[in-house]
Amino acid sequence: MTLSEKLYNLRRKQGLSQEALAENLNCSRQVISKWENGTTTPDAEMLQKYSEIFGVSIDYLVKEGIDEPTGVQPTKKSNDNKKLLGILGLVVSLLGCVSLIVFGAISVFNSEAADKIAQSSVIVIDGTFIAMLISVLFVVLGAIILIKTMKHK
Repeated sequence: MTLSEKLYNLRRKQGLSQEALAENLNCSRQVISKWENGTTTPDAEMLQKYSEIFGVSIDYLVKEGIDEPTGVQPTKKSNDNKKLLGILGLVVSLLGCVSLIVFGAISVFNSEAADKIAQSSVIVIDGTFIAMLISVLFVVLGAIILIKTMKHK
């Protein structure tokens, strides 16, 4: 079996579309199509990624006459890590948003705090300011994590 046939068969056995595999490999669907048609061949880095995704050795991919391994499950470690990182980003952002809402509600419903804010023309670094700053930082940090995980999918 040729390299292109092995690549096609592995993808089909996992029920992946060319688009889904391209996302995992961080390349285009057209590149996957060319590899599977035998027009071009993947470089060493892509072969390594293929072997990790489908749980096969690089030898199996490139050498003819090596039987397909049975019972080997693809490693989904990188996808699981991306999902966990995305969830972490979402949780951090939501935590920041909730704390900003709570801070705002306390300021509105506590007339003493609202009067103090209204009378002050200078930013005073106190516990309230630090709490608000930390809340904003949580929102920004969570957004950055989410954006990075979205880009790498």
